[in-house]
Amino acid sequence: MSFAWPAGFLFALLALPILVLYILKVRMRRLPVSTNLFWKQVYDEKPPRSLWRQLRHLLSLLAQVLILCLLVGAIVDPYLPWQLLQARRIVLVVDNSASMQATDVSPTRLAVAKDEAQQLISGLRERDQVAIVLGGRTPEVMVGMTGHIPTLRRALDAIPQSENATHLQPAIELGQQLVGEHPHGEVVVLTDGCLTVGESRDAETTPPADDNPVPVSWKTVAGDANNVGITQFQTRRSLTDPLGYEILVSVWNAADVPVKCRLEITLDDVPVDVLPLELAADEQWHRSLEKTSIEGGTMQATLTAFQNPQADDDSAPSNAVSSDSRRLNRLTVDDTAWAVLPARNRQRVLVISPGNLFLRKVFEANPLVDLEVRETFPESWPADTVIVLHGQVPEQLPAGSVFVIDPENDCEQWTVGKALEHPIITEQDEASPLMTHIRLDNVLVPQAKQLRFTNPPTVLAGTVSGDAIYAQPKRDNGRCLVLSVNLEQSDLAFRTAFPIMVTNALNWFAHQSGRWQPAVNTGALLTIDLSETAVELPTELRWLTPSGVAQTLPAEQTNLTLGPFDQTGVWSLRQPARDAAQEQSADEVDDAAEATLVRSVAVNLADERETDLRPDADLVELTNDRQWGSGWLNRPIWFYVTLLACGAITIEWWLYQRRLLA
Repeated sequence: MSFAWPAGFLFALLALPILVLYILKVRMRRLPVSTNLFWKQVYDEKPPRSLWRQLRHLLSLLAQVLILCLLVGAIVDPYLPWQLLQARRIVLVVDNSASMQATDVSPTRLAVAKDEAQQLISGLRERDQVAIVLGGRTPEVMVGMTGHIPTLRRALDAIPQSENATHLQPAIELGQQLVGEHPHGEVVVLTDGCLTVGESRDAETTPPADDNPVPVSWKTVAGDANNVGITQFQTRRSLTDPLGYEILVSVWNAADVPVKCRLEITLDDVPVDVLPLELAADEQWHRSLEKTSIEGGTMQATLTAFQNPQADDDSAPSNAVSSDSRRLNRLTVDDTAWAVLPARNRQRVLVISPGNLFLRKVFEANPLVDLEVRETFPESWPADTVIVLHGQVPEQLPAGSVFVIDPENDCEQWTVGKALEHPIITEQDEASPLMTHIRLDNVLVPQAKQLRFTNPPTVLAGTVSGDAIYAQPKRDNGRCLVLSVNLEQSDLAFRTAFPIMVTNALNWFAHQSGRWQPAVNTGALLTIDLSETAVELPTELRWLTPSGVAQTLPAEQTNLTLGPFDQTGVWSLRQPARDAAQEQSADEVDDAAEATLVRSVAVNLADERETDLRPDADLVELTNDRQWGSGWLNRPIWFYVTLLACGAITIEWWLYQRRLLA
């Protein structure tokens, strides 16, 4: 037997004062009495038993010493050698992904997983250590290696329910690192078995490999789980119709039985479409919808009214329909999906041209454009207007948004050189939103202008000789684009690339990205280019979660990386109306009406493996159903020694009260 704190034996010296107190005799008080006749008579009738009196004092002394020895034995914390040699080091990997919200087991899968973990903690032996790790794309250590059971229980109770997809492999690898080379280490994974492709399924029942010395044990918590969920929901503006937009939606009946339901699509709570669905077992339904709206906002798709198609709708009572809904759809987080539809704003456009029909028609075809065409320069340039200069260019470009096509003379931004005969376009900036869905390498360009820029521009399309055909000059008083192609001689005006180019340019001038801004999945990261917005840097930004929690972000860089997203819904990036340098109290939250919306991000679960609640069959076979308890002596020896000390004190007190010890 060994002792964790041998210095505790020094407390045994307290036996010396106890012994001294028993040796010392208490001096009796003298009291005068009238006669000792009666006391002598009592003494003759009951003579003292000197031997028992001495023995009684000795037993009392031994009882006190025994109690002291038991307390000292508890203080030194004794343990047996096998307890140290067989001590376990366990890492609990708890899956708190979205599928763990399923109600096929009561109350939820995560609650059952926590109960399993509590049973393991209750069966810990002395010297065992446990760590708790949350599974995810970025694993989180809830508590490090410890044998303190209350701390482990509090950590389990604090595990939140997330809406992320399942990513257990990083957590398992982290758990193996925490275990290290411990001879009795293991990683216990508590999951529902809804794993992504490529997740490890190494079981502890098989001998561990040399390259993976820490065994992995699996415990699944899943039952009969039918579910219907939205696996994809995206929207984007049409490339040809400025008012049109497209919706892409997918629904999966991840069950072994058919189901009837209803898909409701709204735009800012205004109904857009209602689609009745009748899905067979394991059927995946896909649909692309075309709609028109000048308004933008938040689109929401919701699955409702789950029913068994074999049941009679008219005769089924309401409680039976509710029971069908719970039985056919065990997970609710994937019943709703969001998407963000950009709004379309009207723009005023002033075209100054000698008279090009194709240039005029490309703007007239856009219903969002208020067009004005002139042949000469105005006396004053209008504000909040896109200026399109075709041919003649003033020496000083007007402030604001300017689009120059086939310039014939010099200005402060460039000088016109020789004509380029049959230039071959070989370079395109595919990363720029101005070049989205545009290809110019197959456009016939008999002639273009050679421009020598004052400052190096951003080349959007260039020739093999290095000359810019389509460029973005850099200036401080507004945005500018220049296209040096001769429209009369080129077939660009007859190509679909020309109206798309004009649409991209108008969106860019209005700080509206022409790119497709898809809804992202939970757990993902998103990089936002603030140069495509109307936000002037530097400024302070507010990042609002769907639950309303606000976070202040510095916007000192053009590219801002956000995430990972841990909630489904619509996240919003806003610019406060107040001065960024103005101090605000901690409980003050900017109202949406007082802040400028910079960007909205729709976040959905949209994960087929999370929608399919049926556990992996191979993993179910590997599930270890052993009892996690230690069987006996699962508490330290000092605990039992302390109980013996308490029992000895109780017995000694009882004997003293019975006058058997004095």
